[in-house]
Amino acid sequence: MSIWAEPHILDPFHKTKVPNGWTFVVPPGEPKPIEVGKALNSQGYPPPVMGTYRFEFIVPDYEVLPPQGIYLNRVQEADKIYLNGHLIGETGNFEPYGRYNPNWYFKRLYFLPDSLLKRNSTNVIEIKIFYRNQTFPGGIFRTVPEIGHYDLLGTNILIEDGRDVCIIMLFFGIGLYQIFSILFRRQRRANFYLLCSSMVFVMWRLPLINATQTYFNLEFNTLIRIFFSFQSLFPISLMLFSYALFRDPIRLKEVIVISIVSILAFIQLFDIDSNTRILVLRIWEACLIPIVFLVLRSVYRSSAEFKKEAMILGTGFFLLCSAGIIDIAIDISTGKNIYLTQYGFLILMVFSAITISFRNAKNEKELSELTKDLEGRVQKRTKELNLKNESLQQNLHVASQLQGHLLPKESPSLDGLILHPTYLPMEQVGGDFYDWIKINDHKLLLFIADVAGHGVPAALVSSMVKVQFREVAKETNDPSVILSRMNQALISLVSKYYITASCALFDLEKRNVTLSSAGHPNPLIYNSSLSHFKFLNMRGMILGWREEDNYQNIEEPITFGDRFFFYTDGVTESRSNGKFFGEANLMRVIKNNRNKSIQELSEALHVELLEYSDSEIKDDVTYVIIEITN
Repeated sequence: MSIWAEPHILDPFHKTKVPNGWTFVVPPGEPKPIEVGKALNSQGYPPPVMGTYRFEFIVPDYEVLPPQGIYLNRVQEADKIYLNGHLIGETGNFEPYGRYNPNWYFKRLYFLPDSLLKRNSTNVIEIKIFYRNQTFPGGIFRTVPEIGHYDLLGTNILIEDGRDVCIIMLFFGIGLYQIFSILFRRQRRANFYLLCSSMVFVMWRLPLINATQTYFNLEFNTLIRIFFSFQSLFPISLMLFSYALFRDPIRLKEVIVISIVSILAFIQLFDIDSNTRILVLRIWEACLIPIVFLVLRSVYRSSAEFKKEAMILGTGFFLLCSAGIIDIAIDISTGKNIYLTQYGFLILMVFSAITISFRNAKNEKELSELTKDLEGRVQKRTKELNLKNESLQQNLHVASQLQGHLLPKESPSLDGLILHPTYLPMEQVGGDFYDWIKINDHKLLLFIADVAGHGVPAALVSSMVKVQFREVAKETNDPSVILSRMNQALISLVSKYYITASCALFDLEKRNVTLSSAGHPNPLIYNSSLSHFKFLNMRGMILGWREEDNYQNIEEPITFGDRFFFYTDGVTESRSNGKFFGEANLMRVIKNNRNKSIQELSEALHVELLEYSDSEIKDDVTYVIIEITN
């Protein structure tokens, strides 16, 4: 019989709290009555303490007895439980039974084996405990033990674990939502930090669940390191979220606080003793003050621009701070932390998600308004551009007609020589140019030029070249002299514009042609009667580039059947899949059409060039074919 109270009569079909009838002894002392659910250090047992709780109860003699158990909640810091002198369970370890291994988070539910229970007789439960941490309350402190139906007692853990799992899943769900928001590129930085906060919270609370400790077989030291490390990181992730949401830059003060807290979280990863771990925890709790201040300051600074967002998030932080202060006060005073902070964090996370959703809705509204405004501006601008484009097209059409007037209209009438030109500008106007002057019934002066580029600028330069050619040809018909004088004149006019040219004087009396080149592709000479090509090798600097350049003449005899093919590089440089048309294809077309007139040859080449370049001319194309007919 107990020296302090009558044994408790067990109700095996229910669960019953047993606040009375407990004794506690610290060897070699005598047993003394003790209050369970109250810390040992508040009852005159400061740490370190190794002692034994004792409780007696009677089990009625029922024919069928459901499984029996005892629920102790958490015990600081390690314990071993005996039923009628037999060890039936333990959590953690301590000397002299083995290496010290605390576990103060595991909720103790121990099974009372039926084979050890005495019917209609006194049963004795002894709980040996050990605690040494100066900051812990010690012993069976959190709640009053319960005894009775094992399955009903198990609901205590299920309810607590279920509540924690629900909160963890809520945070996990918030994290998943942020993943999709990041993928959809909506408030990416803020969503990323809110995602980090959610995942850090999940990793912080998981070690507290009995299922985690039961099924993952992780040592308590491992779980406690995870717990404290992620707990330390959680406010930092929320702080970064707040700054990202309000687009507030991270300054030196914030960097210092983040660095200190990150170092504290890193320290918690190490296997340090409990006193040091709790000391690091207290330093972290002190760091919460500047974190809260910085966050609230950021919210306040942003309230002018983001009034509603700041109000929502500020309320969440206020509730979190209130919960945290209450938790810290209870933890320091009694150790019976009720974890209001996790509910405060949950409220803050929900408010954070609401804030981001509000911001997204606001951004979408602003974007919709901007889109409408932009559409209106685009329509207005499109009309203006269409009007300008119509005006430009009209001007280009006029320019095209004017440029067309610059080119010779009718072929020269010389006995023994026929000529056929082809001009295909890439745009309505271009930089290619050709001209000829009939000197007398026996002489023809031909000029062909290519101004770099295309469009209006090249067309303007080509008109200058036309004027210069006509002016110089009034004084001389020597091709090299013509090119030399044109070069002198164009240097000051075109400012080193890239111009190539070729000039040829046909003399049907002397039966020869005098040619000179200014960097232009050499003409091809093909005798249709002999089916033979003759290649010229002429050199000369482009026009308008250097003042001292001299140009040379070469003379070639002309015979019946000769066809002279003068062209710009737009012919051989027509492209298809990155490949040029080239001289080989040009020679092939000339040779295959040797029995046709030069007009038919010109048309055949035109078709070949269009087919080769997929009907898209990528440069100005010009060529002149001259045939000696007698």
